[in-house]
Amino acid sequence: MKKKAWGLIFFVILTLGSSVVISKNVEDTLIKSISIVSAIGIDSSNEGYEVTLQMINTAAKPDSAGEVPGSIIYQQSGRTISQAVKNILNRNPKKIFLDSAELIVIGEQTAREQGIHEILTLFLTESEISSSIRIMVTKDYPASKIIKTITPAEKVSSKRINDIVHSNELNLGSVASVYPVKVMNDLLINIKATALPYVTLSSDQDIGSSQENISSPEPEVLLILNGMAYFKKDKLAGYLTRDESKIFLGFTNNTKKATIETKCGAADDQGFFTVHIKKSKTSVKPVYKNGMVSFQVERKMKGELFESTCRQDDLPYLESRAEAVLKSEMVGLIAKSQEENNDFLGFLKEVYLRNPYKFEEINKKWKELYPEVPVEVEVDLEIEDIGDVNRIP
Repeated sequence: MKKKAWGLIFFVILTLGSSVVISKNVEDTLIKSISIVSAIGIDSSNEGYEVTLQMINTAAKPDSAGEVPGSIIYQQSGRTISQAVKNILNRNPKKIFLDSAELIVIGEQTAREQGIHEILTLFLTESEISSSIRIMVTKDYPASKIIKTITPAEKVSSKRINDIVHSNELNLGSVASVYPVKVMNDLLINIKATALPYVTLSSDQDIGSSQENISSPEPEVLLILNGMAYFKKDKLAGYLTRDESKIFLGFTNNTKKATIETKCGAADDQGFFTVHIKKSKTSVKPVYKNGMVSFQVERKMKGELFESTCRQDDLPYLESRAEAVLKSEMVGLIAKSQEENNDFLGFLKEVYLRNPYKFEEINKKWKELYPEVPVEVEVDLEIEDIGDVNRIP
């Protein structure tokens, strides 16, 4: 009886072991038979579009800093994006696996001159593209140069870019993740200009696309994500600075957390203080009077005092200083939007959401109205003191 039991146990162990080995072999064979795409770059070309695919190099260990590159780059042009991808297939015998792509990068020139509507239409109708893929534009460089950049810490630039976006969302608050569905909704509804994060490089040196870039403790070329780019219809219109991007994302309620650095007074020698914003809510209320429309904007925030070198550092004083600076920056961004007659802050959208009947009336003459629409801004900041380790009781 015991022999039969041991025989059964041995048979089960042998079967399970064989299954693991077979599954591992099947998985390895599958991985070797496909090209796993991590990022897609779209630029303009004489033919139409130039597509750059960043593919995971399965021969490289993800956590290794060895000489083997973490990605392989394929780049081809075509009259359409899909034709350019097919031209890549002619040079790569493996099946291209697009579902794994984490990032779409659109070159500045393409976004400015050709627009992004056609690009979005393709990626939203392509069943092999994940709906959770991030999308962004470049600043000063083509998408191909961004994707080819070899980065420290991560062997694949798309992974590095996504890590920077995630860290910025949780700490700085000047960048937010954007997905194709959100952008297409903005374009189709056409009541608010869309915005995308932008990526640039710290230097234009060619060393960025070689392993030499990460051979020293201080890489010559780094990826930088500092802010948001705004559009007019489907074409790139401009870039917001880091501070403007913080205000923009707070204004549109698209920030998770943010960090605000402010002077203690009018002069720099009076010191600075930093507040971590934990909660933020902006309300935009249209007001109708005598056939005219105006807006009341109120932003309420709660945050922690993180650091202060101010001589006068009582909380009411710091709150009033931060409120004044934030209000000034909000007014400045609104003025910029009105000067360019580009409602990327979404005032018309608030009319649409709150009063569709008024929207029909105002929408017809919004281009004439918007540059002169009165906007009243109020800021309310509550700072929680987390203590000062320098104060000895």
